[in-house]
Amino acid sequence: MRTSLIGALAGTAVLVAAPTITVADRVLVDHGRGPTVVHDAAYAGIRTQVHSWAADGRTEVRLMVRGLPPARTFGAHVHVAPCGADPMASGGHYQHGTDTTQPLASREIWLDFTTDEQGRGVGSTEVPWLVAAGTAGSVVIHAGPTDPVTGAAGARLACTDVPFGQ
Repeated sequence: MRTSLIGALAGTAVLVAAPTITVADRVLVDHGRGPTVVHDAAYAGIRTQVHSWAADGRTEVRLMVRGLPPARTFGAHVHVAPCGADPMASGGHYQHGTDTTQPLASREIWLDFTTDEQGRGVGSTEVPWLVAAGTAGSVVIHAGPTDPVTGAAGARLACTDVPFGQ
């Protein structure tokens, strides 16, 4: 019975809150749940959850999404400001440091993902730096995958407030 219950739960698209916990020297915080704002009515059924871990000068971010079309790749990035009714309210992509000679992929937090046949997706990344408090405020899901040269990913579909670095 226990195995079948676990299997049944694993097959559902339930996003559950994770409390703040410390594992070894890594702190996990359930930062954001949403979306806070949906910018395209075609995506009104989307649900998001963002977790972030920070330790030893490194940051790991995971975005979990459900309610999207199946078998599509979406771009997702950490942005500098909280969400707002205007899609541009979340500002540009968060960039670590000021050395613009480094590629965007090493200065930004990209969470691109491809949805499965049920419209669920997970994007995650780890960067070798910490996000300073007050410098990033949301995760935005974009209409297409991230261009590795320009960082562009199309229209802003949905935004989830995330108080990074707090």
